[in-house]
Amino acid sequence: MSTKLNSRTIVSSDPPNRMNYQLVHTVPGRCRFRVPRLRQEQAYANRLNWVVESLNFVISIRINAIAESLVIYYAPNTITLEDLETAIALALNRATTDEVPVGAIVEYRPEINWVERLGLPVTSLGLAIAAQQLAFPVVPTLLVGGVVIAASLPFIVRTIETTLKEKRLDADILDALWMTLYTVKGDFVAPSLMVSLMETGEALRDTTARVNEREVSQLVGGMNQTIRVERGGQEQWVPVDSVKIGDRVVVCAGERLPVSGRVLRGTGWIDEHELTGELACVCCSEGQVVHAGTLLLDGKVCILVKRIGKNTRLGLTLQLLHSAPVHDTRVEDYAAKLANLAIAPSLILGGIIFVLTRDVSRALAPLHLDFSHGIRLSVPSTVLSALTYASRHGIYIRSGRALEVLARIDAIAFDKTGTLTQGNAAVKVVRTVNPRTSIKEVLTIAASVEKDNKHPVAAAILNAAAAKGVQLRSCEAWEYRVGAGIVAQIDGQQVLVGSHRLMQKEGIDTKVIHDRYPELQTGYFSLVYVARNGKLLGVISYTDPLRSEAHRVIRQLRQSNSESDHRIETYILTGDNPQVAQEVAAQLGIDANCAHAEVLPQGKVRAIQHLQKQGKVVAFVGEGINDVAAMAHADVSISIASGSDMARETADIVLLDDDLEGVIHSIEIAKRSMEIIYQNTALVAVPNIGVVLAGIIFALDPILSVIISNGSMILAELNSFRPLFDPGEDPFSKSKTPQHSEPKQMIATEAPLIAESA
Repeated sequence: MSTKLNSRTIVSSDPPNRMNYQLVHTVPGRCRFRVPRLRQEQAYANRLNWVVESLNFVISIRINAIAESLVIYYAPNTITLEDLETAIALALNRATTDEVPVGAIVEYRPEINWVERLGLPVTSLGLAIAAQQLAFPVVPTLLVGGVVIAASLPFIVRTIETTLKEKRLDADILDALWMTLYTVKGDFVAPSLMVSLMETGEALRDTTARVNEREVSQLVGGMNQTIRVERGGQEQWVPVDSVKIGDRVVVCAGERLPVSGRVLRGTGWIDEHELTGELACVCCSEGQVVHAGTLLLDGKVCILVKRIGKNTRLGLTLQLLHSAPVHDTRVEDYAAKLANLAIAPSLILGGIIFVLTRDVSRALAPLHLDFSHGIRLSVPSTVLSALTYASRHGIYIRSGRALEVLARIDAIAFDKTGTLTQGNAAVKVVRTVNPRTSIKEVLTIAASVEKDNKHPVAAAILNAAAAKGVQLRSCEAWEYRVGAGIVAQIDGQQVLVGSHRLMQKEGIDTKVIHDRYPELQTGYFSLVYVARNGKLLGVISYTDPLRSEAHRVIRQLRQSNSESDHRIETYILTGDNPQVAQEVAAQLGIDANCAHAEVLPQGKVRAIQHLQKQGKVVAFVGEGINDVAAMAHADVSISIASGSDMARETADIVLLDDDLEGVIHSIEIAKRSMEIIYQNTALVAVPNIGVVLAGIIFALDPILSVIISNGSMILAELNSFRPLFDPGEDPFSKSKTPQHSEPKQMIATEAPLIAESA
């Protein structure tokens, strides 16, 4: 039964934080409050969203800032309406001071309201034209001037705030001064036209951002993501988009929380540093609120879902989208710096011209030298347009910086296992040191140690062990050593499974098995050594087929080198043995000198730094934990969606279709985007400079000046949208590479397990 309450104002008793609100409507399980401050301050709406969602009785909330509305859905049997009002009053006050953890919420971004955004500027323009151009006496001059000032006020206030907060002069101050002086002069058409065009450009950019957000939402929302849910007393894996508020999600150690909610049972340690910035871990137990995106380091918990949608993995991706510096390009930075340096000369020049000519129009002409505003609008629009186009084609690009750097790369390094190869490794043969050690024993030890490892080689060993009917043993101790292997303890005995580097570090001689089987050193297969109590037991040889598209990708990179002066060198950085690295390089057509084998994670970093010292702009493509350090040091990093969580979170670009051809497409998108950015820069800068010169020499009409300078900004903005309006065609790719038959893959052959022991 719905209850309509009389509209009343409730005021908190805390004098420093007085907060007016109205409880206007309630039904069991839902109530709506009117909070005027929501419309006035978006930051407050974000803080309130966080604070109210943290209340245990709240299931979900909905905020409409424009309507000043806060709707709360709650469990009706857990709290009375009176207690709910008290809790909300406290929350409203807390939201005035509480700091929201960085990245904890998705910034509220309303739909573009064109009437609200452009209504006042366009009205001021209409009144100005009616008063001045059509000479309507019914429109008082003071009224027109007041409306023009009101329309210009948001821009002027933003400019003043920037000047005061950052303690520097921004080039926008020239536009603000120009509009103010012309308004005081009584020439209303030019200032109102300028503010109308500027607000149109801002709205167009925000529209692009909304389109990009929807594209990424649809893309990420369509991915096959599953989480563990408890239903009917049984745990089952379900798609993340099928989870509803009130479901019970089970999270185990090492997994990220896909939802926000309250812990029903279990305890664990949670790493919240990505949300709060604090490195300390937090212990969670029954009754505590936990948040999506945090990492459960230890334990197992069952969570009652309270928040879905924006706080699932989809929400985290959108959060990155909102926080990404999409317009942090050097072009924009240089334009802003140049425009800021021109502020003082423009003011001085204007003063000199006025002294010499006594012509106000000519004196104000230098104030039009603010091309940075148009570039600040068109560059983000181009970047957002490119990101939207990329998302339609299965490529997630985090920022404008990534686009700009990717367009300039002249060296690209690939990890081998799981990147150039399929990651579907298969055991070729198992060799043992002596007849007393059986194949089954070597596989038992290796599989028991690798059972919790997510590496493709671990999967190959487990599959081979299962084919032999091996019974896995439990490990009393287990330590993963990045880039080397695993040290564990089984039945009180130390066992090692990994590369020959791990064996050498632990003082275990591998020469004995190579003497017995010389083909191990000459074959093009990767090796995993198995040792126990300081003695080598055997070695497992495996293969990992190359990705079917790897040949095309490397070939297209070579073709692009022959078609342009900008060469891109390709490298392989792998921890595998030299024979395998050289064979992969030979098959792909990569120079043997560019294939670096037996490289630890630190070695990959050194290789990238060495290339950078040579003046190269380096991209690194990887997918595993071993690759994260190299990705962090590369100028731009690329990962595939099936890679490790750490690799995806570190990467500047994620190939969501798990297809290496996305590397080529990303480079094409980046180069074409920069071409459009340079076009837009010229479209904005050249007319602005021309307007200034024409204004000084010919006393160009201010209306015409505004049309030329701000019209060029709109033109550049529209030029940025081309990919958005032609989704069916590939406007970035200049040519399509014909498909060729692939060369025979020697190391890609999957052979059955061969049981040899002596």
